[in-house]
Amino acid sequence: MKATIKTFATSATALIFMVVGITGIFMYFHILDGYTEDMHEILGLGFVGAVILHVYFNWKGMKNYFSKKLFWAIGAVVIMVASSFLIGAKGGNPRMMIVHSTLDAPLSLSSQILHQDLTKATQRLKANKITLPKPSSSIKEIAKANKVSPFKVVDVIMGGE
Repeated sequence: MKATIKTFATSATALIFMVVGITGIFMYFHILDGYTEDMHEILGLGFVGAVILHVYFNWKGMKNYFSKKLFWAIGAVVIMVASSFLIGAKGGNPRMMIVHSTLDAPLSLSSQILHQDLTKATQRLKANKITLPKPSSSIKEIAKANKVSPFKVVDVIMGGE
């Protein structure tokens, strides 16, 4: 029984890691936006459970890694990189704040920020079969409803199809 659970934990860890890794890459490059996020988040939770089981059943062998300098060096680098993201998020990157504010604002405001006439922007969206869920929708809401990247919506609004 223990061998079966150990095999399950190791197999689940490896296979779920591949899916979480691939969906993470897809999310980074905005491929299949709207489809990958939920899968990534749910399987990420499953991945944590599988890793806990994997570590539990392989603890003896893993203890050796924890005593090596390379393990602690890599751990320090990971903590520094993760901390830099958290510290950067605290003050906020002004460029990213502008981008997110534009994507979150109602289309009537974001079209002004993009220097586009709202009527023409709406016509361009309709011509590209992109529908507005409601008149006050944001670019993010429009993208989600149409299962496209928010940047695709901006591209259409700006006149590039």
